[in-house]
Amino acid sequence: MSVVTGKRGPVRPDSRNVVRGHETRRRILDAARARILADGFDALRLDDVARDAGVTKAAVIKSAGGKATILLALGDEDRHSRLDVIRQMMKLRTGLEKRLSVAVRRWFELDLARLGVVMPYIGYMWFWTGADHDRAQSMVDETRERLGELLAAASAKRPSAERLRLLTLRVMGAYVIGLRDLCYDRATIDDTVRFVVDYTLD
Repeated sequence: MSVVTGKRGPVRPDSRNVVRGHETRRRILDAARARILADGFDALRLDDVARDAGVTKAAVIKSAGGKATILLALGDEDRHSRLDVIRQMMKLRTGLEKRLSVAVRRWFELDLARLGVVMPYIGYMWFWTGADHDRAQSMVDETRERLGELLAAASAKRPSAERLRLLTLRVMGAYVIGLRDLCYDRATIDDTVRFVVDYTLD
């Protein structure tokens, strides 16, 4: 069984304190997500999150960090749902264009329901520092790696490493542009899916 390191040495991950800590963090992140979706990230206040989660402000900071770190954690949760889509697409036997179209459409459908979290998360990618920056970068790197695996698996002929690097950058860049267009009602999901696919495979 894996262990968590505490002040006095290894602690079982199913110990009461560890479980309670995970439950507290979950309540905090859920409360923060609800506040952001209702009022926007700029309006998020840790005092409000603490009250909604039934803890103190100090407990919020200890368990989940400040506003930027909370946003990073929520963004990582959302990212994992996109990675789940990639894993589902890996199981299909359709061609590259079809798999990419289905994946991108599912991402848009997921992210439209949580734009209040997704858009600030994207915006903050340039501003995290220290450990938060390193974590954000590793998240981007892992997403690109998984996306590259999907593109390679779906291609009739395996692209070179350089080509895969370019394709993953195109998908991610076009996706952000498409998401912004959807956010401001400048396009439909069909339009944005077509844009991402065409831009990627052009």
